[in-house]
Amino acid sequence: MESVSTRLLATALLLMGLQATADTPMPQFSASYTLENNFVTGGIATLSLSSDSGQHRLMLETTPTGVFKYIDKGKTREIAELGSLTPPYRAHKYAYTNFGDEHRSYESTYDRQSGEATMVRNGFSKNFPIDVDAVDRLSSTLTVMQALRENPDVAEFSVSIIDRENSQINNYISRGRETIKTDMGKLSAIRIDRQRSGSDRQTIMWFAQLGSDALPAPVKIEQYKRGKLQVRLKITDFSTPASQ
Repeated sequence: MESVSTRLLATALLLMGLQATADTPMPQFSASYTLENNFVTGGIATLSLSSDSGQHRLMLETTPTGVFKYIDKGKTREIAELGSLTPPYRAHKYAYTNFGDEHRSYESTYDRQSGEATMVRNGFSKNFPIDVDAVDRLSSTLTVMQALRENPDVAEFSVSIIDRENSQINNYISRGRETIKTDMGKLSAIRIDRQRSGSDRQTIMWFAQLGSDALPAPVKIEQYKRGKLQVRLKITDFSTPASQ
């Protein structure tokens, strides 16, 4: 039978390991994806985390390709400006730009001390309350990556996410490991399902350990509305800077 001291030691070592992981900055990276709509490849996407002179930026860009590049819709950019590369990843500024529909573009700044956000859209400014612990919808990806860094076997967790003018709880459930075929070969990935209460939208994400840091990066993302696939991203390339 395992002794109490042995169990306590194992628990202490586990906590020490998790603490070290939580204190370790998220490494900078860049990942490229194909962008599919109804199983037709119509664009590319790039997700990158960069740091320069103390400024930390997470960015997702989507660009139409082929015949779709002549269509205004489809080119978007999301940017989250972070105060640190260590968790929690609570951005102080978030911007969404839709180059084909400027009316959907907006920029938000977050005052964590007061629990208030300011959103500027179509030239108008609006203040609204937020959960001080909530993350923007782009930085939520880093939050999931961090959860998997600390515990790849995590079964379920929740994240408060700011979406435009409110913050809502999103539930994440691990469905275990699956093999994903990509341009980088077959990858063993952890499937995470995201569902927001009262929403007809669902997001399924697969994370695989990539690079020298074995970073659990998103290698495939599918978004559904009323059970119908809206968009799919599948990884084609992943890189980290030579020196962090």
